Amino acid sequence: MKHLCRIIVICALLIIKSTAYSQTSASQGGYLTFTIDEGASIVLHGNADHAAAYQWYKNGVKISGSISKDYVANTEGVYSVVAYNAEGCPSVTADGVRIIINPKQVTTPDTVVDLAITISSSNIHASPGDSFTYVLTANNNSPISGTNVQVSYILPQNLVYLPQPNNGEITYDIATRKLTWSISKLNENDPTRTVITVKVLAPGIVQSVVNIKGKQIDPIMANNVAQTVQQVYPLVITNVFTPNGDGVNDTFVIPGLDTYPDNELTIINRWGNTVYKKTNYKNDWDGNGMVEGTYFYVLRAKNKAGVWDTYKGYLTLLRTRI
Repeated sequence: MKHLCRIIVICALLIIKSTAYSQTSASQGGYLTFTIDEGASIVLHGNADHAAAYQWYKNGVKISGSISKDYVANTEGVYSVVAYNAEGCPSVTADGVRIIINPKQVTTPDTVVDLAITISSSNIHASPGDSFTYVLTANNNSPISGTNVQVSYILPQNLVYLPQPNNGEITYDIATRKLTWSISKLNENDPTRTVITVKVLAPGIVQSVVNIKGKQIDPIMANNVAQTVQQVYPLVITNVFTPNGDGVNDTFVIPGLDTYPDNELTIINRWGNTVYKKTNYKNDWDGNGMVEGTYFYVLRAKNKAGVWDTYKGYLTLLRTRI
């Protein structure tokens, strides 16, 4: 005689929790429907009295190995469950639940724009006190216009920014020493230029770096940064002169001294005696009356920034013709 099930099993399918679901619908195609975000999951719970085991189905097909009371669903489909009592008698299949996946929304930029920036200096041989300009050129290498474009430049410590009346699109933050050049729209292959005027305070290396960015994603970052490097030289003083009447190097010449009209030169011999002193020296000392040998010089010169610089060193006087 065929074995009869002694316990009637009634199975209901419940939702107990999920990592994310955005909305539910009471009925869609006859199913209770849940919509979850892509990558999320929802836990389905079989609920039956006297149940000893469960079997889960997706779209009417048995899900292998899914025999627990709970099932974690993370793909689209209609899920149902059958409960079994201890004698192996199945329940009626529970009403199904439909799971719908809401695809991730990929945020794309308005456009993709390749911006580029360059910087050049009007004076590569600047001296302390000199004023000169940097020319910044912004360009758009893409067929779509770039918007909300900003070029930034942190002013080096040995430069002073000199604002100009026609530079309304440039702002300067004194605290951070940052200049910002704003361009509302930059069209394709339409280079836009601006001029920044600065004054150099002290000798040394001036490294100026500019950056450009816009509202749109830039596919090529290598041309978003540009720099120029300058060497600001103080006076360079020679250490040998040969006043021997041959017309070459017959006076103690200091190249560039003519740009320092306020100066004072002192020449001292090896015994510490001052043998020559001249205010506003004109590169005309010929060592008259001095013997060949080594002398010590002290030069004070007021640079264009109004600061007195002092130069000290040794000078060799030679009269012997070579």
